[in-house]
Amino acid sequence: MTLPLPHPDFEPGPRETGDPALLALAARLRARGDAESIECADELEAQARRLGAERDATLTRVFESLSVNHDVNNALVGIFGNAQLLGLGPAAQLPGVADRLAVITREANRIKQAALRIAELKQGLVARPDAGAA
Repeated sequence: MTLPLPHPDFEPGPRETGDPALLALAARLRARGDAESIECADELEAQARRLGAERDATLTRVFESLSVNHDVNNALVGIFGNAQLLGLGPAAQLPGVADRLAVITREANRIKQAALRIAELKQGLVARPDAGAA
């Protein structure tokens, strides 16, 4: 059974942590009532909760890492804007300045494309419920 990935603003709350299928299996073991089954159920529940907590923490780190595209896009606005202003001013007439501004704009566009790919990757993880499942 696969679980959907949390929303990018994911914050674990008071919900049950752990794979529901494993927790259900532990409940069935516990219902048997004998000491060995109860001991196995306790161990299975503990492992399911530990794995669920680790998964939640990992997903949170992944989404935080993929959120850098917003910061990159904000910085790019300043780069593009200043390059355009320089291109309109008298400095653009100096030797080599127009070429340098073209390089700045070209490289900023490459960074913009990389940020878009990061955003698409993040969106793909949110849209595909089985993306993080093994």
